[in-house]
Amino acid sequence: MGAPMATNLAKAGFPLTVWNRTASKMEPLLRLGVKGAKSPAQLASVVDMVVTMVSTPQDVEQVVLGPDGVVEGLTSGAVLVDMSTVSPATSRKLAGAATTKRAEFLDAPVVGSKGPATEGKLVILVGGLPSTVERCRPILGAMGKTILHAGSVGAGSALKLATNLMLAHLAAGFVEGLLLVERAGLEPKRYFEVLEASTFHSPWYQTKGAGIVKRDFTPHFALKHMHKDLRLMAELAEDVKAALPVTKAVEQLFARSEAAGLSEQDYSAIFSYLDTTRA
Repeated sequence: MGAPMATNLAKAGFPLTVWNRTASKMEPLLRLGVKGAKSPAQLASVVDMVVTMVSTPQDVEQVVLGPDGVVEGLTSGAVLVDMSTVSPATSRKLAGAATTKRAEFLDAPVVGSKGPATEGKLVILVGGLPSTVERCRPILGAMGKTILHAGSVGAGSALKLATNLMLAHLAAGFVEGLLLVERAGLEPKRYFEVLEASTFHSPWYQTKGAGIVKRDFTPHFALKHMHKDLRLMAELAEDVKAALPVTKAVEQLFARSEAAGLSEQDYSAIFSYLDTTRA
């Protein structure tokens, strides 16, 4: 996700410096004339705005708060924008660290996978001060088509988890329905036709459905990442005292699918797990 987002920033003409834990992944950007940094701290020391995009709360804390991390180099008046999908508690922790350097902070997770990231059509959910959002809007606008200010720090992360909750439920319901159709001896296209003609209509069914029918689970959003998000949803639900019984069942489906060796495949590979399971 980070690579196409950074590419869009470079193409929009923003002066850009990049760093990645796997140095080879910077090469395509360096060939575009983008500068490379030797560490997160060194990167933060030469820019006005730092954008982080990694997989887990542990990863972002390591990159931002760890040895030679972003906070070590963050300058007074700069902005740290974390676009990873993490918990609101992690976002607030990062914001606190930025404040110690007299810097500003936004949590700005995104809705969309590699396709929208490449096309600059992500939906960006932002938590933080309105003035900071406006300051960063031109840069965020180079990466996304829609920027939604959700509220104070942590609000963007909370809204992203709620959005991915619905996506996980949608995937689980869709693949169970498709499995039922196939096992009943019906053509999957009939299932798609019903969804297309009804209030359930969504392009998601067509794009994901076509891949599932072909048993093509090339990752656009890896199953392991959706499972991580489901665990974060459970943590947030416990913090805010929200009962999520259906989400707990969906999390177990993803847990069993990951244990079956499907973690690196697309999250729609939960179908593959169900397809090999007998009631």
